[in-house]
Amino acid sequence: MSNQTVILLPIFFVLALGYFAGRAKQFSSTQTSGLNDLVLDYALPASLFVGTSGTSRSVLLQQGTLFLGLLIALLGFYLIAWLGGRFLFHHDVGTAALQAFLITVPTAPFIGTPLLDDLYGSSSIVSIATSAIVMNVIQVPLTIALVEIGRDQEAGKHFSLNQMFQSSVLNAIKAPIVWVPILAIVLVLLGVKVPGVVDKMFSLIGVATPGVAIFCCGLTLAAHKLKLNREVIVNSVLKMVGQPLLMVVMVFWLSISHPDAQEGILICALPSSAVGVILASRYQMYESEASSTLLLTSMMMIATLPIAIALVSH
Repeated sequence: MSNQTVILLPIFFVLALGYFAGRAKQFSSTQTSGLNDLVLDYALPASLFVGTSGTSRSVLLQQGTLFLGLLIALLGFYLIAWLGGRFLFHHDVGTAALQAFLITVPTAPFIGTPLLDDLYGSSSIVSIATSAIVMNVIQVPLTIALVEIGRDQEAGKHFSLNQMFQSSVLNAIKAPIVWVPILAIVLVLLGVKVPGVVDKMFSLIGVATPGVAIFCCGLTLAAHKLKLNREVIVNSVLKMVGQPLLMVVMVFWLSISHPDAQEGILICALPSSAVGVILASRYQMYESEASSTLLLTSMMMIATLPIAIALVSH
């Protein structure tokens, strides 16, 4: 059995468990939401804290080029996708933002955590934390602000972009998945050693992250139907092919070193984040396209992720 199979088979197995449990109606939407909250608000922040606080200051400072590369691959690509949604698909401001979110935000905290840990060890959690910070501090608030602007425009209301964005940023920063890894980064930079007992407390809940997170992805996939159209196909190809290729360009342009380069490419090669579907459902916009994009990118992952792993391993 190849090394890739050993790494990917457990991920697909737990994903399938979640999917079939969802199809069998063993978990209600409320229960699925609760499991997602468990991962995003408790288990994953604890895992990010342990992994980041255990990183040396020198290694953390070397993450600067990776952060810049991910910022361009995630946020820069987001802006390009938003413009495409506005002028090629003729969407309003908010709908184009949801489309851009689905194209550019990977499910790194869920599938990326066990994948990178198996490939590159526990230090890879810093790369996951970096991508999570870009998503939660920048992309989520930006998307919410643009959706609210679109709704206000339709209603003929006046709005303040500055106030709206500040409000959404503040709300995002309050989320544990944002401030917990930031706290860990600050402690490392200040040279503060986290006591062993604290590390063990966080590790006990953090260890639940990989299994529960992937199981939740399966439940989310089971809750939606795949509806293929030109836009969903374009979204999925841009996410699963275009974004990883952009990150490859960033790796060479910024001279990102090993293993950060490989981790960044694989993060971008992951399917669309379920958070995009959650946002679409919350605002009752772009729901069919969002769920179909999530499903199609997850199906494409079966073929594209082994290829990506093989390419970065050489």
